[in-house]
Amino acid sequence: MEPAVREEALKSLQRGSPPPDLSVLKAITLGERAGIWNSWRDYYLNDYIACGGSKVKFLTGKPGSGKTHTLLLTLEEARRLGYITFSANARQLRLNKFDSLYQAVLDAVDVENLVAAYCIALIGRFGYQAGQLAPGQDFFSWAQEQGRAADSLRRDIQEELDALYRNRKINHNFALAFTQLCAHYLGSRRLADGQKEILQEWLKSRPLPARALKPLKIFTRIDKYNARYMMASFLCLLRLCGHRGLFVAVDDLDALTERGPEGRALYGRAARNEVYESLRQLVDDFAGFEGAFFIFAGRTELIHNEREGFKSYEALWMRIQKEVSGTRPNIFADLVNQDLIVKEFFTVGTCLELQQRMNDVLSLNSNLRQEDFHCLLENVSMFSPVRRVVEAIISQSEAGGEWNRKFCSQADY
Repeated sequence: MEPAVREEALKSLQRGSPPPDLSVLKAITLGERAGIWNSWRDYYLNDYIACGGSKVKFLTGKPGSGKTHTLLLTLEEARRLGYITFSANARQLRLNKFDSLYQAVLDAVDVENLVAAYCIALIGRFGYQAGQLAPGQDFFSWAQEQGRAADSLRRDIQEELDALYRNRKINHNFALAFTQLCAHYLGSRRLADGQKEILQEWLKSRPLPARALKPLKIFTRIDKYNARYMMASFLCLLRLCGHRGLFVAVDDLDALTERGPEGRALYGRAARNEVYESLRQLVDDFAGFEGAFFIFAGRTELIHNEREGFKSYEALWMRIQKEVSGTRPNIFADLVNQDLIVKEFFTVGTCLELQQRMNDVLSLNSNLRQEDFHCLLENVSMFSPVRRVVEAIISQSEAGGEWNRKFCSQADY
């Protein structure tokens, strides 16, 4: 391992964050026992979501319990399985308006690639292969060289694009913008200079003057009132373009309850309630979505802080709270407790295995004993035992074999 990668991984782990290098992250992940992402992959990404279903989940847990770790691994699984993926942090992305989330997701999407994917499928339905075209040549010109009459070919292309426009699952304005981009890509109807960029910007919810949109027959903009319908349209289009769906991971949702350096809340009461209402609508509207998996992760303050957390907005809390509570984690619940998952799998044996992996991957020389891990696991504190164990392994290794038993002191946490 390169020294820079190792140092960056150690610094991240000491801050209580997962290593940024995915190979290191996977190497210290403890397989099937280590988290919930395997179940989410098998039951949701590979099954329910892939078949057109949609789901919103909330993941809560103590600092260092592995929430971000879980999101990163699930993101990687989703990418591998053919999903469009998007990740964000609630401290940077304002969530009180759904159009902000829509815009952030579309910003991460290459619209030209979507247009190309849809057009390649359309060319296939005409009995041709996109690979037959010369580089830089559009389909309309190439097909005429093969003997297709221009008028009939233009009509056939338009009929295919009209079918997309008539799709009831796709907003008419959204379909109109996309089909115009497709017609331009295929060469059957060219856009004027700059109009392709205007359509792409409109799809990404950029503010545009009405005079730029009028020649394109678009007379509305994407805002907080219609962003959900546009998201549903985008999801339907993704599947038509060959993708399995969309996976969105939003971390640090507990920012809703936090205060900045000057003591001011990052989200005021009105903005926080707007976020909760937006999430409530997202939960309720998911019946109209196809192939979308949203996960919002944050600390347990979201549950325990009754004045600012989920419980402060009853309309959302009534929808996500568990009807049956217990000591075992429920992977199918809308509200998943990461601390219960950790409690179930994180044993002394797991700690010893984690120590060995960290020694091998990060060139450490930690040799903590079983009784040391017993001490760390039995301590009750604001931090997860996973974080305490990781910090102890690194600390003992850097101290040359000496270990300060302060890690077992509740006062330090």
